[in-house]
Amino acid sequence: MSTEVKVKHTSQEVIQSLSRQLANAYLLSIKYKKFHWYVSGPFFKQLHELFDMHYEQLGEIVDDLAERSRMLGGYPIATAKEFLEIAEIDESPNVQYAPQEMVEILHEDTDVIIDALHGDIDLATKHNDPGTADVLTSIVQVYQKQAWFLAETKARKGLV
Repeated sequence: MSTEVKVKHTSQEVIQSLSRQLANAYLLSIKYKKFHWYVSGPFFKQLHELFDMHYEQLGEIVDDLAERSRMLGGYPIATAKEFLEIAEIDESPNVQYAPQEMVEILHEDTDVIIDALHGDIDLATKHNDPGTADVLTSIVQVYQKQAWFLAETKARKGLV
């Protein structure tokens, strides 16, 4: 008995887009956890909690993307090397970042991911895969809310 999933309405290109978004979400979640651990200063508590909240949301996104890939018959990437190779954002290797800088990095990365998601939603729609388009649409809404929180926090300009 075969356990392979046969899906009529999708493409390998859509499945690859899910892996790319998985890599983006995973790398961003690493940054959030790192900044959660490293943040200091007068806004420590607020940023510490915000970064942790966004990290937890990204955990759900990672799982949703990987499971959607499996539903379509794909095998989502699952190694750090693969994540780094195909992600559209980079690592933040430094130890020392000012809180304002952390927020700016996270906001910039989130904007990059939102832009990429819009393209991937269009791709899924073009490939007659409304289910994946719907999953990606719900994910982009989470990122948009995170971007709003980061933009409002960044606007304070008093994070040192």
